[in-house]
Amino acid sequence: MNEEIFIYGGGITGLFVAYHHVKKGNFVTLFEEKSNLGGLIGTRREKEGLVELAANGILLTDDIKSMLNDIGLSPVFPKKASKRRYFWINQRLSQFPISIFSGTKLLYSIFLKKLKFDSSLNFESWSSGMFGSSVTKNIIEPALGGIYGTRLSELQAETIFSQWNGNGKSTIFQEIKKNKKKTYGTVSFPNGMGDLVCHLADYLSPRIQIKTGVSLSNIDEIQNLNGTVRICTSLKKLLPLLEPLLRKNEVPNLLTISTITRFGETKLTKKPCFGVLFGKNEGIQALGVLCNSDIFEGRVATNLHSETWIYPKLDGGENRDLLKSIVEKDRATITGKQEESKAFYQTTWEGVFPAYDKKLYLFNETLNRLETDWKSKGKDIKFYGNYRKGIGLRSIFESTMSE
Repeated sequence: MNEEIFIYGGGITGLFVAYHHVKKGNFVTLFEEKSNLGGLIGTRREKEGLVELAANGILLTDDIKSMLNDIGLSPVFPKKASKRRYFWINQRLSQFPISIFSGTKLLYSIFLKKLKFDSSLNFESWSSGMFGSSVTKNIIEPALGGIYGTRLSELQAETIFSQWNGNGKSTIFQEIKKNKKKTYGTVSFPNGMGDLVCHLADYLSPRIQIKTGVSLSNIDEIQNLNGTVRICTSLKKLLPLLEPLLRKNEVPNLLTISTITRFGETKLTKKPCFGVLFGKNEGIQALGVLCNSDIFEGRVATNLHSETWIYPKLDGGENRDLLKSIVEKDRATITGKQEESKAFYQTTWEGVFPAYDKKLYLFNETLNRLETDWKSKGKDIKFYGNYRKGIGLRSIFESTMSE
C-alpha cells in the first residue's frame, strides 16, 4: 500500500530519504526553507578549477551504484596514486607513523581485545587505553580530527561507533565484519559533488512534490499531519525547535569548519597522494589537507595544482587575509619553502557540524525516546541527518535506506 510521506529539509539527507520512498512507490512531499536543494553539498566552478563547498566524495557501495544508475550519473574514480596517504608526525611526512611494536599492539587491539566503551572517558582517554598512546597520538588523532573537524578530547567513542556493540563481548574486527558492506573506494563526479545534488533533484522533481520557502516552525505542527514524517533539517535548525524538550547536558555542541581551496603551481608533496593528516601539537593549525588534483581527474582547468585545507574555528577566521597567511604558513612547514598561491577560495560553515561528543550521544537517546513515544501514539515521525548514525554521505545514505 502506497504511503504519504512528508519530508522536512531538502539537503542531501532529505534527498536520500525522498529517493528511497520514490523507489517504494510512495507519495512524497518535500519541504525546503531555501530556494535551492542540497544543503551543504555543492560545487563552484572557478576559472582555476572546481571548488567543493563541503564533502569531496562519497564511498561507493552496490546500493549507491544502483542509485547513481537510476539518476543517470557516472562516478569518477580516484587515480591510483591517490592511495598514498600521509601523516604529519614529529615534523615529517610518514605513511606509517608508528613503531613495529605499536603496530603489533594495534593489530592485537583490533583482532583480539574486547571492545568496551566507557561513557566517563572522552575519545582520547578511551583510545589510549584501547590502542595505546602512540597509536592514539600518531594515527587516530589525525585521522578522526580530519573527519570530525575537532580533536579527540572533544569526541566520544560510543557516539562515533554508535553501530558497534561496546559491551566488552566482541572485538573491533567482529563488529566491523558484522556491519561490513563491499565498497569500491571514494568517488566523485565529472562536475564535482554538486552533480550528485543536481541529478538527484532532476530525478525526484517529476516524481515528488517539492515546496520551497517552507520551514518547520515547531514540532507540534508535524504531529497533525496524516502520514509519515521525516525530519531532515540540519541540527542547527532543529535545536531551537527541540529546546523545550532537552536538558542542558543534552544540547549538542556545534562546530564551525572552514575549508580553503588553494590553487598553486607546485604540488604539496613530492609524490602524488590523497592528502595529509596532522597530529596535535605539530605546529600546524589545519586538521588535514586534500590534494584534489592528485585524487580525481578534471579538478583543475590549467596546469595548476589544487588543495583543500580544513580548519576548525579559528580566532579571526573571518579575516580572509589572516586565514590565507595561516594556510601559507602551514604549507611552508611541510614543503620547506614559501610559494604564493595563484587563487584562494574560502568556505566557512558556522555552527553546522555536530560534535560527536557525549552530549550528542545523550541527544540521540532523547530523539530515540521521542520516536518511540510517537510510535506508541500511532505517529511515524523520525529524525535523519549527519548527527544520527554517521557523518559521511555513505553513512547517511545507508541510515536512510531503512526507510
